[in-house]
Amino acid sequence: MYLPTSEIETALRQGDILSGVPSLGALDMNKIIIGQGIKPGTDRWSFTEEGSALIPMMVLSHSCEIDKENDIKLTSIILAPLRDINKITHPDMLEQLKQSNLISEETERTFLKYFYLEANEQMPDFTGGAVVDFSKCFSMRKTAYDYLRDRKILQLQPAIANQMALKLSLYFYRT
Repeated sequence: MYLPTSEIETALRQGDILSGVPSLGALDMNKIIIGQGIKPGTDRWSFTEEGSALIPMMVLSHSCEIDKENDIKLTSIILAPLRDINKITHPDMLEQLKQSNLISEETERTFLKYFYLEANEQMPDFTGGAVVDFSKCFSMRKTAYDYLRDRKILQLQPAIANQMALKLSLYFYRT
């Protein structure tokens, strides 16, 4: 599911797993404390982590849209939180949720708002695995790029990242 540590790119990519990112109110607006916003005389965005829950996130933005060399398209970075798989559904449904990552004409499309992630030592809070919750997505300004990149802990294999992107598309375009 994940690339070996030696193959992880330094740039942000769609499907990257980040550790310790402020929720910025994605889960609880009462926990957000925004700093000065745009500092006078600069175009730098600042915020404080104080009072904001630090949680694991997945990058949902398409890789070409967050490429630092493409300054025209890079305006913000879309993220979504990870949640403990054991806390989002009944234990009898866990296997169905895990299998729901595979989308084909033959499979039933279930659990569209979640993408299952296998347990990994880099995510010690999710010993049974995690899900990215598409329904809680939010964005951070492009000036947070380096801050987010420095928190990258895992990168999905390309085929898995494509599965995630397909499921994300289905989530947003469901009928």
